[in-house]
Amino acid sequence: MAFALSKKSASDASEKRSPLAGWLGRRDEPEELDPLPEVNVVAGLNRALRNTGNSESKQERLKREDPVRNALATIEAALYAIDKIRDNLEQACEIAISAKLNEDVGGRALLAERFDDIRLQINDIAENADPRAIQLIGKANRHLDVSLGGKARYSVSAMRLDTSERGLNLTPPRQAFEADEEIETTLEQLDNALMRADRAAANYCRDAQYLIARMKGDLAED
Repeated sequence: MAFALSKKSASDASEKRSPLAGWLGRRDEPEELDPLPEVNVVAGLNRALRNTGNSESKQERLKREDPVRNALATIEAALYAIDKIRDNLEQACEIAISAKLNEDVGGRALLAERFDDIRLQINDIAENADPRAIQLIGKANRHLDVSLGGKARYSVSAMRLDTSERGLNLTPPRQAFEADEEIETTLEQLDNALMRADRAAANYCRDAQYLIARMKGDLAED
């Protein structure tokens, strides 16, 4: 089963990274991020197991591979959570843009409530997802240290993705979107949050590719 974020083409991913550029008055080209690499964890694991050499015993091989398997499962769980977070961010973008186009104060207030509900849903995903995902994207996140056998180790860096200042930095609409200035601030925050989520996903995909390559023996042992 491929990672959820690998289903888009590179051009589609690039467009998604700056969907608010027109609303924010940007005239320059957005910062380009590396396209999300395509990763198929299950297929990669199966190939790795088939290609494992016979020079080591099954027990030794499993001892070496288990930490990598666990790390890949953790990365996949984090990517699925990021996919859900990104869906919520896109919905929040649509609501904020609708608020900007709505001149009725009452209508804006209702949209502000909907926006805050989605903002809280993002926190719920980051804190109540698969425990493995929480390790990489939640409030109490921590780096994932992976043993590759012997003295070789690999570290997967964590990136907090809740709505706190240290995460996506999405503040609640305290003025109920009454003023255009608050909506503009919200749109700017959403743009930055989308880029942060994409950056986290791209980093985790690269981590997964590296770990699968180690299992397959494509990279030299340290």
